[in-house]
Amino acid sequence: MFFKAERKSALAVVLALCIMFIAVPVFAQGGNETAAKVDMTKDENGIAWRQFAGTELHLGMNKHVYTETIRLVIDEFEEKTGMKVIIEDFAQDEFMNKRLVDLSSGTGEFDLVMMDSVCTQAAQAGWIENLDEWFKRSDLVNMDKYDLADIAPSWKIAFTVDDHLYAIPVSGEKQMLFYRADIFEELGLKVPETFDELEETAKLLKTKYAGGILLRGQKIHTVSNCTGVIWSYGGRIGDSMDYNYAVFNSPEAVAGADMYTRLARLYGPAGIENYTWYECVSDFQQGKVPMYLDMSVFMSQFEDPTASTVAGKVGYAPMPAGPAGSKPTGGAWAMSMSSSSQHKEAAFLLLQWLTCPETSLKLAIEGGISARVSAFQSEELASKYPASWLSAFSAALAAEVPEVTFPLISRNEEYLDVIGTAFNLMIQKEVDVQALMDETVKKVDILFQDK
Repeated sequence: MFFKAERKSALAVVLALCIMFIAVPVFAQGGNETAAKVDMTKDENGIAWRQFAGTELHLGMNKHVYTETIRLVIDEFEEKTGMKVIIEDFAQDEFMNKRLVDLSSGTGEFDLVMMDSVCTQAAQAGWIENLDEWFKRSDLVNMDKYDLADIAPSWKIAFTVDDHLYAIPVSGEKQMLFYRADIFEELGLKVPETFDELEETAKLLKTKYAGGILLRGQKIHTVSNCTGVIWSYGGRIGDSMDYNYAVFNSPEAVAGADMYTRLARLYGPAGIENYTWYECVSDFQQGKVPMYLDMSVFMSQFEDPTASTVAGKVGYAPMPAGPAGSKPTGGAWAMSMSSSSQHKEAAFLLLQWLTCPETSLKLAIEGGISARVSAFQSEELASKYPASWLSAFSAALAAEVPEVTFPLISRNEEYLDVIGTAFNLMIQKEVDVQALMDETVKKVDILFQDK
């Protein structure tokens, strides 16, 4: 009897719930109204931009001029698509940690992430999408208009793993020399064309300012810039483009590493061993140090009169030459799609919009950033930014370099830590550079074997 009563009671509850859930949609939509339809109206390129209206996308970003420039144009995408884009940016070291945790755990907090030299690891682990397959989606991209060939090959190759593209460069950069043109004119100084001249000039300026030259000194932040100096002295990091084994303990490489670290140790400001690019840019903006060797992308920050005390006073020159010439490193920040994203189609729509020719030109004009050749060759860019910057950047693009800046290996972050630790130690104190490089090569060789 109790069993039957229980069954009747339960049945009544179920029926009541069914009635309630049937009634709710009718009530909520005003009885005769129907649910909103997806807008599949296509433009002349065959793309329905508003098909994912209402979707919220999250971008994991490094705090950088790239990120700030993207913020300036993202509202156009939101208006065009009806989507909401949340940009979450962090200081570089924190960003790298958050990106690693999110991608490796598969939580999908970020739909798109800024990508750098860890691309190989992320691709091989399956953390990010193979974009070759997505570029076959004619409903999401018009490849005749998108033009992948316009993206500089030297930057695109860094994000190609096993012949597949896993990230699209948003901005490319090359090493150059920033200097205070007004101070050089006042003191009658010649712009250094060689590293020997650079050292002499830095030595002189050190007597008058907090430092004679700014260089990245903090561990992993030294690696890309020091590599360019090593190349300029005729050295290499690896034996070939494949990085089968390390060779940066050659006499040429040792000389280049010694020059970079000596410049920082002897002529940099106090505490330079802890300097990332953030501190370098800040000191140069504030006029504390008259020379700075780093990446071309920082120009827009120096020429911004709202943030820089040296706007209109900066000169731009190619990176000085060593015995093997001027061989600046380059790099690019790119955009990857997380394999754990819950909104992959919408995320790809944003990715291709951010990197298409039209948006790339806007980013170039707003912040001097792009990875497209057409953007850097545009008249609009030439009319806005200093001619000396464009000239120095063009020279850097044309310079022959012996290898990609970072080895395309899965253990790239360990590589940065090991070799960066060695460079940082040389900046902190005078050491036997040859012995230290010999020791470091042994550690890096192990990493190169694990591709």
